[in-house]
Amino acid sequence: MKNQNDLIVSIVAGVFAVGFAIAFYLTKREPFVPPAVTKVNNAKLALPAADISYSNSLAGAGGAGGAGGGIGGPPGMSGFGGMGGGGRGRGGPARMGG
Repeated sequence: MKNQNDLIVSIVAGVFAVGFAIAFYLTKREPFVPPAVTKVNNAKLALPAADISYSNSLAGAGGAGGAGGGIGGPPGMSGFGGMGGGGRGRGGPARMGG
């Protein structure tokens, strides 16, 4: 009886081994192939012709005023609605337009 049990176990083990081998082969991963590298354009760039503009404002910003002084600055430049610079007062609404 011992030989018959050994034979059954051996056959079942062989069938499992063949089944696992087939499953491993059919579900194997394909190696990663990196995409082709695109050629980098190394040609020298031509700078566009432009006129140099020396100014103290941003282009297209108009002629609207400068900034006010900080807290404790000279009188008239306090930034809290004094005589000077672009302050809008303490809590007051911003002025729209000129």
